[in-house]
Amino acid sequence: MAFWKRQALIHAPVESVWALVGDPNRHPEWFPRVVAVSDLDRIEQDARFRQVTRTPVGERETTLTIEDLERLRSISMRCLDTGTHVRFVLTEAQGGTFADIEIGIDPVGLSTQLFDVAMGKRYCRRWTDEALDSLADAAASGGARA
Repeated sequence: MAFWKRQALIHAPVESVWALVGDPNRHPEWFPRVVAVSDLDRIEQDARFRQVTRTPVGERETTLTIEDLERLRSISMRCLDTGTHVRFVLTEAQGGTFADIEIGIDPVGLSTQLFDVAMGKRYCRRWTDEALDSLADAAASGGARA
Protein backbone atom coordinates (compact mmCIF):
# COMPACT_ATOMS: atom_id res chain seq x y z
CA MET A 1 0.00 0.00 0.00
CA ALA A 2 2.26 2.73 -1.30
CA PHE A 3 1.49 6.41 -0.95
CA TRP A 4 3.21 9.75 -1.07
CA LYS A 5 2.21 13.06 0.46
CA ARG A 6 3.45 16.57 -0.26
CA GLN A 7 2.49 20.11 0.68
CA ALA A 8 3.26 23.47 -0.91
CA LEU A 9 2.21 27.09 -0.95
CA ILE A 10 0.63 27.99 -4.29
CA HIS A 11 0.71 31.68 -5.19
CA ALA A 12 -2.92 31.88 -6.31
CA PRO A 13 -6.20 32.39 -4.45
CA VAL A 14 -7.87 29.27 -3.08
CA GLU A 15 -10.85 29.84 -5.41
CA SER A 16 -8.56 29.62 -8.46
CA VAL A 17 -6.84 26.48 -7.21
CA TRP A 18 -10.18 24.90 -6.30
CA ALA A 19 -11.52 25.58 -9.81
CA LEU A 20 -8.79 23.25 -11.10
CA VAL A 21 -8.79 20.66 -8.29
CA GLY A 22 -12.47 20.47 -7.38
CA ASP A 23 -13.73 19.71 -10.89
CA PRO A 24 -12.35 16.40 -12.21
CA ASN A 25 -13.53 17.45 -15.68
CA ARG A 26 -10.66 19.99 -15.59
CA HIS A 27 -8.00 17.50 -14.47
CA PRO A 28 -6.81 16.75 -18.04
CA GLU A 29 -5.84 20.44 -18.26
CA TRP A 30 -3.16 20.13 -15.59
CA PHE A 31 -3.08 16.78 -13.74
CA PRO A 32 -0.16 14.74 -15.12
CA ARG A 33 -1.11 11.43 -16.69
CA VAL A 34 -4.84 12.28 -16.79
CA VAL A 35 -5.78 12.22 -20.47
CA ALA A 36 -9.59 12.49 -20.39
CA VAL A 37 -12.58 12.51 -18.04
CA SER A 38 -16.12 11.60 -19.06
CA ASP A 39 -19.53 10.78 -17.62
CA LEU A 40 -19.28 13.28 -14.75
CA ASP A 41 -22.35 15.50 -14.92
CA ARG A 42 -22.59 16.46 -11.24
CA ILE A 43 -19.64 16.99 -8.95
CA GLU A 44 -20.84 15.53 -5.68
CA GLN A 45 -19.89 12.93 -3.13
CA ASP A 46 -20.32 9.35 -4.43
CA ALA A 47 -20.41 10.51 -8.07
CA ARG A 48 -18.75 8.08 -10.48
CA PHE A 49 -16.95 8.97 -13.67
CA ARG A 50 -14.65 7.51 -16.30
CA GLN A 51 -11.04 8.58 -16.62
CA VAL A 52 -8.34 7.77 -19.15
CA THR A 53 -4.91 7.75 -17.52
CA ARG A 54 -1.47 7.35 -19.07
CA THR A 55 0.24 4.46 -17.24
CA PRO A 56 3.71 2.91 -17.61
CA VAL A 57 2.18 0.33 -19.97
CA GLY A 58 -0.10 2.63 -22.01
CA GLU A 59 -3.41 4.41 -21.60
CA ARG A 60 -6.04 2.83 -19.37
CA GLU A 61 -9.71 3.73 -18.93
CA THR A 62 -11.00 3.27 -15.39
CA THR A 63 -13.95 4.17 -13.17
CA LEU A 64 -13.41 6.60 -10.30
CA THR A 65 -15.63 7.77 -7.49
CA ILE A 66 -15.59 10.97 -5.47
CA GLU A 67 -15.33 9.64 -1.93
CA ASP A 68 -15.28 12.94 -0.07
CA LEU A 69 -15.99 16.49 -1.13
CA GLU A 70 -15.97 19.75 0.79
CA ARG A 71 -16.29 22.79 -1.49
CA LEU A 72 -13.21 25.03 -1.60
CA ARG A 73 -11.55 22.72 0.91
CA SER A 74 -11.00 19.09 -0.09
CA ILE A 75 -11.71 16.34 -2.57
CA SER A 76 -10.83 12.65 -2.40
CA MET A 77 -11.19 10.27 -5.33
CA ARG A 78 -10.57 6.55 -5.72
CA CYS A 79 -10.15 4.34 -8.77
CA LEU A 80 -12.51 1.40 -8.41
CA ASP A 81 -10.46 -0.69 -10.86
CA THR A 82 -6.95 -0.29 -9.41
CA GLY A 83 -7.35 1.10 -5.89
CA THR A 84 -5.33 4.22 -6.71
CA HIS A 85 -6.53 7.18 -4.68
CA VAL A 86 -5.84 10.91 -4.52
CA ARG A 87 -6.70 13.50 -1.90
CA PHE A 88 -6.33 17.26 -2.12
CA VAL A 89 -6.81 19.53 0.88
CA LEU A 90 -6.67 23.30 0.32
CA THR A 91 -6.36 26.06 2.90
CA GLU A 92 -6.23 29.80 2.34
CA ALA A 93 -2.81 31.12 3.37
CA GLN A 94 -1.54 34.69 3.13
CA GLY A 95 -3.46 35.43 -0.07
CA GLY A 96 -2.37 32.14 -1.60
CA THR A 97 -3.29 28.51 -1.11
CA PHE A 98 -1.64 25.90 1.06
CA ALA A 99 -2.14 22.64 -0.82
CA ASP A 100 -1.74 19.18 0.66
CA ILE A 101 -1.86 16.28 -1.80
CA GLU A 102 -1.61 12.54 -1.27
CA ILE A 103 -1.58 9.87 -3.96
CA GLY A 104 -1.57 6.21 -3.04
CA ILE A 105 -2.40 2.69 -4.09
CA ASP A 106 -4.57 0.22 -2.18
CA PRO A 107 -4.07 -2.56 -4.74
CA VAL A 108 -7.05 -4.24 -6.36
CA GLY A 109 -6.09 -7.43 -8.18
CA LEU A 110 -2.83 -9.26 -8.64
CA SER A 111 -1.33 -7.01 -11.33
CA THR A 112 -1.86 -3.90 -9.20
CA GLN A 113 -0.43 -5.70 -6.16
CA LEU A 114 2.70 -6.64 -8.10
CA PHE A 115 3.04 -3.10 -9.45
CA ASP A 116 2.62 -1.70 -5.94
CA VAL A 117 5.40 -3.91 -4.55
CA ALA A 118 7.79 -3.29 -7.45
CA MET A 119 7.26 0.42 -8.16
CA GLY A 120 4.41 1.75 -6.03
CA LYS A 121 6.18 4.19 -3.73
CA ARG A 122 8.38 5.66 -6.47
CA TYR A 123 5.39 5.96 -8.83
CA CYS A 124 3.25 7.67 -6.18
CA ARG A 125 6.07 10.04 -5.22
CA ARG A 126 6.73 11.09 -8.82
CA TRP A 127 3.04 11.50 -9.64
CA THR A 128 2.41 13.52 -6.45
CA ASP A 129 5.37 15.81 -7.12
CA GLU A 130 4.38 16.31 -10.77
CA ALA A 131 0.73 16.94 -9.84
CA LEU A 132 1.52 19.58 -7.24
CA ASP A 133 4.02 21.32 -9.52
CA SER A 134 1.57 21.30 -12.46
CA LEU A 135 -1.25 22.55 -10.24
CA ALA A 136 0.90 25.44 -9.01
CA ASP A 137 1.89 26.34 -12.58
CA ALA A 138 -1.69 26.16 -13.86
CA ALA A 139 -3.10 28.19 -10.95
CA ALA A 140 -0.38 30.85 -11.23
CA SER A 141 -0.97 31.22 -14.97
CA GLY A 142 -4.73 31.33 -14.50
CA GLY A 143 -5.56 28.22 -16.50
CA ALA A 144 -4.39 25.05 -18.12
CA ARG A 145 -0.85 23.81 -18.56
CA ALA A 146 0.75 24.21 -21.95
